[in-house]
Amino acid sequence: MALRSISNVDLKLLSVFRTVARAGGFSLAQTELNVSQATISIHIKNLETRLGLTLCQRGRSGFALTEDGQRVYDASNALFSHIEDFKSLVLGYERLVGELQIAIIDNTVFHQRFQLGEVIEAFGKLKHSVDITVHVAPPNQLEQMVISSQAHIGIGFFPRRLSQLEYHPAFESDMELYCGERHSLFSVPDEDLSPEVIAQHPHAQRGYVSFDQLPDNERQFAFTARAQNIEGLAHLILSGQYLAFLPVHYARNWVVNGRMRSLLSAAYAYTSLYEIIRRKSAARTPAEKKFFELLQTHNAV
Repeated sequence: MALRSISNVDLKLLSVFRTVARAGGFSLAQTELNVSQATISIHIKNLETRLGLTLCQRGRSGFALTEDGQRVYDASNALFSHIEDFKSLVLGYERLVGELQIAIIDNTVFHQRFQLGEVIEAFGKLKHSVDITVHVAPPNQLEQMVISSQAHIGIGFFPRRLSQLEYHPAFESDMELYCGERHSLFSVPDEDLSPEVIAQHPHAQRGYVSFDQLPDNERQFAFTARAQNIEGLAHLILSGQYLAFLPVHYARNWVVNGRMRSLLSAAYAYTSLYEIIRRKSAARTPAEKKFFELLQTHNAV
C-alpha cells in the first residue's frame, strides 16, 4: 500500500468511496454527493493512486468492488465509526452526539410487543444531535456488521455464539410451519395431516441456520430451497411449492387473508429468542448507552 499516513484529503476520498460503494455505483451516488460522475471518478482514481490499489471495476458490465475494494470499504466503515465514537466520547462528553448505527433482522416490524420505532421515538424525545441509521439484514450479516464496527447494536435471532459479541435478550417470537394457498396441503383437514405426510413435501430452509442448529423435528425435512431472510421464505411459501417456518407475528396477515395456513402447530411450533448484540471490546458512546438502555426498557422478554 502506497499510503503511509492519513490526511484530511484521504478522509474525504474515503468518504466518497464509501458513498459510491454503498450506493452501488457512480451514477447512484451522484445525488447524495451532489457532484458529477466525472468528479466522483477523479476522486476514486486519486484514492486508488494514493493506496496503490484498484478498488472497483466499472464499465459496461456494471459496478463491482474488487477484493481490495471490499477490504478498504470494510476498513473505512470501521475507521469512520471510530472517528464518530471519538467525537462523541471525547468532544461530546455526556452529550448525545455523533452517529448511531442500528442493524435489525427483517421481520420485526410486525411484532406486536417489540417495536423498534417506539424505542426510536423515546430516543427522539431526548435532547440529542445524533444521526441515526437503521440497517436491515440477515443474522450472519448483523453479526459481521457489529464485529466490524459498521453497526453499534444488532437485533435479531442468533443461533450461534461468537466470542467477540455480548448477547442480551430482547423479545420472543413463536415459530410455526406454514404452507401457501396454492399448496396441495392447504385444504387437507387437520385430522388427515401427520409428520409423515408433511415430511414428504419439499421444504425451504432459513439460510442463516445450519443443519446442526435446526430443531430436531425439522431435520427430517427434505430442503430443496432456501432463503437468507424471512421475506424470501414468505415468497417461497406463497409460491405453493414449499413449506417453511415463519414467525407467527410475520405470517399473521397472510393467515387472516387466507393465503397461508399453519400446519400441525402442536407438533412443530416452538419459540425463538431474539437478542441484542454489541461488540465486547467497543467503547460505548453516550448515544449508544442511552439507546441500549431504552431497548432494554422496551424489550418484550
